[in-house]
Amino acid sequence: MKNKAFLFLCIAFALVIGFSSCSKDENQAPKIKSAAVSTDNKTITVTFSEAVYSKADMTGAIDASALSVTAPAALKFTYTVTHSAGSTTATVNLTITSIIQGTEKFTVKPASATAIYDNEGKPMEVSEILETNTAAKDLGIIGKWVSEGTNVAPLLVTYFNVLKVDAEFKSDFTYNVNQFNVGNTTTTPDIIFKGTYEIAKSTTGNIWTITCNQELPYVAIASGIFEIKTSPELLWYEVVQTSGTQNVPPTPAAGFGSSNGGTLGVLNVQKFVRVP
Repeated sequence: MKNKAFLFLCIAFALVIGFSSCSKDENQAPKIKSAAVSTDNKTITVTFSEAVYSKADMTGAIDASALSVTAPAALKFTYTVTHSAGSTTATVNLTITSIIQGTEKFTVKPASATAIYDNEGKPMEVSEILETNTAAKDLGIIGKWVSEGTNVAPLLVTYFNVLKVDAEFKSDFTYNVNQFNVGNTTTTPDIIFKGTYEIAKSTTGNIWTITCNQELPYVAIASGIFEIKTSPELLWYEVVQTSGTQNVPPTPAAGFGSSNGGTLGVLNVQKFVRVP
């Protein structure tokens, strides 16, 4: 009889311990389980340990005011947050307007101690911070390029007798462009263009804007757009000299062929192949 009583007490004690342990787990504050940057750097998928809300009464979807997303200072970006009240995941929609070296990571955390709640009204702690995987490299136009044959803009062929263009846009934001004219069979270019440049990724597809501050062979400013298309990789490049002219540069919204309000069509669109 004593053995039975002892066994009953052991089972009861085990049940109490098990119940207490389970209750403790259920009462934990929500956590960020994972944060993954997509391969195109356009989103971060944030997964929580349980259903979350923006209010303690189990209502409200979290937004950019509730979720803080940061990155190294050199990475320029804005973001919005898409989430449904009670969902265990949220999507951070990224708009990155600078180059990406391929080493950057984002940090995700609650914006405050009262920003994110679970279904018991327990807030996520501000110490709940998670780092994403590394963003994919996107250096824009940085690199070496060559344009020849049918890739040379028809405008350059017709009016400037251009045969080939070698271009290098360096990581220190200086550039060097070598122009070879028809009949030149040497390795010495007919004209060398040098200067500095500024680029920014637009919010229109994968089109970037570029401004070239030319120093040689004469001082000038040229502006326009470019896009690196894939499969196969091909740089589309359209700029016009704006200083000392009435030229109007193309815009990301209007797309390629929009120089001077579209009057030039594709005649001013240059195409380049990357040089290894």
